Amino acid sequence: MASAAALVAALLTARAAAWDVLGPNAAPTGAEIDPAAHFGSTGALSSGWASPRVRTDPGALATVASATLAYLRAMKATDPAAGPGMFAELGVSQERMEATLERVIATAAADPDRLSDPDWLRSSFDIYTWTPDPAEPRVKKWKLQPGEIRVTRYLTTQTEGTATPDGTHTQALYGDPGEPWRSMYTRAQVMAGAYQTGPASAAARPLVWLTEDAVHDAIMQGSTAVRHPDGSVHTYGVDVSNGIAYVASHARRAQDRYWYFRERPHGPNGWGPPGSPEIALKAGVSVAGDVYNLGLGRLILLEYPEGAGTTLRLVVLADSGGAFQPNLCQLDLYGGAFPSHDALYAAWRSVPEHLRASVLVARE
Repeated sequence: MASAAALVAALLTARAAAWDVLGPNAAPTGAEIDPAAHFGSTGALSSGWASPRVRTDPGALATVASATLAYLRAMKATDPAAGPGMFAELGVSQERMEATLERVIATAAADPDRLSDPDWLRSSFDIYTWTPDPAEPRVKKWKLQPGEIRVTRYLTTQTEGTATPDGTHTQALYGDPGEPWRSMYTRAQVMAGAYQTGPASAAARPLVWLTEDAVHDAIMQGSTAVRHPDGSVHTYGVDVSNGIAYVASHARRAQDRYWYFRERPHGPNGWGPPGSPEIALKAGVSVAGDVYNLGLGRLILLEYPEGAGTTLRLVVLADSGGAFQPNLCQLDLYGGAFPSHDALYAAWRSVPEHLRASVLVARE
């Protein structure tokens, strides 16, 4: 039987207000959508599962949930992503969203096997089935079937680098130079030597020197694990950009957006401006997506066929990027550290690119 909260949510869904779609920096795009059309509340998980199994690392899931919850509580007054997003129009409060993460954290500590129990998931969470707009151009381009979203992959690139430039490692990852330099140069200008000669030559500190391809990969993926000549491995992650918007139709080398980096001694991080609580990324349980419209920290269930049955995977929306502002038909699964995209996709080949997804909200 559906919970009272689910029944109330269903009534609210029926008369949900339109949602003003948010774009880069949470600025209104001028478009409106009906949240209930994108996330219908069924009050229960799919009844069509065939021999369901849950593939989720409870410890890793709890780590991401805990870090994301800490971020939400610290940043809810200043970061538009740290709110309920369009789910507010469905009668779901930010308190319930935070309670959802609390339930994951507590269950992982007390009885982690429950997070792999489909029956427990059915009884513990209300489900909001994700249904992308079939008129969305990307839905047509990607040939998504009704009720499907696209799930791509991203990684921490593994590469080699040096402390000083040489014949192979000719491009640097730079630390934030601060203003006015930060927003003065495009990616092409930085990579053409803006911080090596001229008035800005001492403005930005090179953190490590890589190949040109490795720099483009690091910017696109958001982090890189660099092996130095002495054998040590240092992880660097994006810190702050030059403020130029990502353009989806441009190839990576044609992007004007440039990211400055910082060393991440504890591994790659997800969403958050400089100085904010860090959200650790863990492979297989962290996804990037549209944090302004969906809300950072959503607990999402991925559902896809595997073998003779159905696999369910729990993930937390912990990261974002220019391709998701806005984007209500895609997620990007963090796969871990790999030397190449081929290696990443080979490791995660069991997860299809087109699948079904739902947002889980703890029952009251």
